[in-house]
Amino acid sequence: MLGALDVRDAGGAPVVLNRRKQRVALAVLLARANRPVRTAELVGQLWGDEPPPSAAANLQSYLAGLRKVLDGEHGDGAPRLPASRGGYLLRVEPGELDAACFERLAAEGGEALAAGEAALALDRLTQALELWRGAVLEDLPLPPALEAEAARLTEMRLDAIEDRFAALLALGRHDVAAAELPLVTNAHPLRERLWELEMRALHRCGRQADALATYRRAEVLLREELGVAPGAALRELRRRILDGDLSLNPARASAVLPRQLPLAVPDFLGRQEELARLDAEPGPVLLITGAAGIGKSALALHWAHRAAERFPDGQLYVDLRGGADPRDALTAFLVSLGVPATEVPASVDGAAALFRSTLADRRMLIMVDDADSADQVRPLLPGTAPCTLVVTSRNRLSGLVALQGATRVELGPLPSADAIALLGRVTGEALVMTEYDDAEEIVRLCGGNPLAVRIAGANRCGQSLREHARDLSTEDFFAALVIPGDEAASVPASFARTQERLSFPAQRLLGLLGMLPHFSFTLDDAAGLLRTSTASARRPLGELVAWHLIRSTVDGFTIDPLTRRLAAVLAVTAPPPARTLSPGRP
Repeated sequence: MLGALDVRDAGGAPVVLNRRKQRVALAVLLARANRPVRTAELVGQLWGDEPPPSAAANLQSYLAGLRKVLDGEHGDGAPRLPASRGGYLLRVEPGELDAACFERLAAEGGEALAAGEAALALDRLTQALELWRGAVLEDLPLPPALEAEAARLTEMRLDAIEDRFAALLALGRHDVAAAELPLVTNAHPLRERLWELEMRALHRCGRQADALATYRRAEVLLREELGVAPGAALRELRRRILDGDLSLNPARASAVLPRQLPLAVPDFLGRQEELARLDAEPGPVLLITGAAGIGKSALALHWAHRAAERFPDGQLYVDLRGGADPRDALTAFLVSLGVPATEVPASVDGAAALFRSTLADRRMLIMVDDADSADQVRPLLPGTAPCTLVVTSRNRLSGLVALQGATRVELGPLPSADAIALLGRVTGEALVMTEYDDAEEIVRLCGGNPLAVRIAGANRCGQSLREHARDLSTEDFFAALVIPGDEAASVPASFARTQERLSFPAQRLLGLLGMLPHFSFTLDDAAGLLRTSTASARRPLGELVAWHLIRSTVDGFTIDPLTRRLAAVLAVTAPPPARTLSPGRP
């Protein structure tokens, strides 16, 4: 009803009703949904005070056609349009009629605004207004009953529009209100509340002269159209603006724009191809994946700081640390955006809906670090807002790519030259140039992993690079990759956090792969190590690929040197392989 009359079947396909009076009859019944409408009233609405002799028969024909279209779509099999006490009653379920949904959402929004819950009010009112497609039943000639219903709904729409602007102002989003209000006010110039809201929005934007000019336009228009002066509320607002009343501009709920990005790595280098791709494809969801320590967060933060000017409304950041509850992240985000913690819905779905509404019309960058699963990320998606969500994960999160259209950027080891340059940043470039071959060996032992390279360089205690490379090549290489006093940031700890997220078969296979005498293996090899069939081996292999612990190749799989050495410690508790490995590979 909120636009041209539109009827859809259970599958969402349009239902064609070509007879105009049949459509008007349906509209009258919809306006009185779930209430009986007497036959005489229907005849009067369709033909006025002088219906033709065939009116009753024609009405029955129209309604029979409606029954044929509508019956069978009702969930419980009951007729949609039963006869009822000398008339007819059209059965409509909750959520089926746009006008009823609008009334419910608008009422909830108004109640929330009156209760001081501006964020919730904005969410409900925005949903309500999005249901409108045009004027009420704009494609039909409206009989008196429908004219009254259209006027009632239109008035409710204007009330909801005003309440939405009031909610925006309550949330400190006067810039959005000031940009949108002039068009609405000009379309409905006799509504004094719109003029008042426009004046408040302009004043809070620091545009005092424009706010007073708005008052003068309202004054002239009201005198010319109605012969009256502006009401008491508008006159009082003008006086307070002239007096410089500070209470007119309360502290914005989120006066300080959130700038939550952590410090970027100051000596970031390399990854030019990946940066170029991020620059070229800043879609709504950017997904950066790779192994532990491979530089996902460093790349994301480097790009985010570089692209910050694209997002004038600020940046939000959260570290999920793998298993954090997305509601905790939503609560933190909403509080940062000015929503009181007590107004954040208890459910994840409710908090996510409020988050999307609060982001509407804002251009923000949202960074979610170290996500474990797509289900953790989905509640944090910004909806239709002009925002970009950057996610880092050790998992490939293929669900986000398949269902949410995320752009995935996968990181592999740093190229040798970049990794050696990174080592030089930590140990000193002169030392690296002097002992270049040994620097190259250290980088090889670290598998091109930036975290391992950094820690290996930082832990060099006056040794030559040759001596340091020798330490890294021994069985005690763990010690060389642990930061004393900051063990949680070490390479083994980072690897262990990934390993803990695997199923038991995948953990066991990873440990057994650490025993391999070479870096490549096949599906048959994996099945032999696990003493199972190739079909059963595919699932744990898939897990290891998804968590970037092994790579899939044309001929099988590979495991990098660093991961193999770290995985070897898991092999201590694993039984020896039952079969010999396939021969002939390097």
